[in-house]
Amino acid sequence: MKAEPTFLGYALLGLLEQNPCSGYDLRKVFALTPMMAFSDSPGAIYPALRRLEHGGWIRGWVENRAGLRRRKVFRPTPAGTEALKSWLGRPISRDDVIRGLDGLMLRFAFLDLVLGKESAVQFLKQLNKELRSHVPTLREFLRTRANDMPLSGRLALESGILGYEAQLEWTNQALARYRRAGKD
Repeated sequence: MKAEPTFLGYALLGLLEQNPCSGYDLRKVFALTPMMAFSDSPGAIYPALRRLEHGGWIRGWVENRAGLRRRKVFRPTPAGTEALKSWLGRPISRDDVIRGLDGLMLRFAFLDLVLGKESAVQFLKQLNKELRSHVPTLREFLRTRANDMPLSGRLALESGILGYEAQLEWTNQALARYRRAGKD
């Protein structure tokens, strides 16, 4: 059984699902867009592409361009597209909310294109539900343990709670935008 793609591998699959690209093109995406949280280093991108190609998730071909350097362009294989769809369609767990909001937002970024708007709406509803459940737990922990915590610890927890509340508000706004867009 082959190992599933890494987090970076899924990011690459999502980008390649949108548009076949070379490694250099992908490096530019990571360097020049909000996806800069990923390294644009050749030492990260090219080995990840080789692992995806070796695993059968992507296929590359050399593109000859008149007067320009040859480049290898990649696109997902049917297996790569299915792996991406499976990853995007995973249910959201409490653990995802606690440890993986960045991963959830990466998944969400590709949902419309790969699985459609209804899947994006369902994703937002699941995320909203998990956040609505998690925030009161954090608030209760703060209420019952605040006096036992150093000020810096309380402030750090309050910052985390505010971040989750902002994410919850964002899900409400995003759902409203999908509802409005559906009426157009």
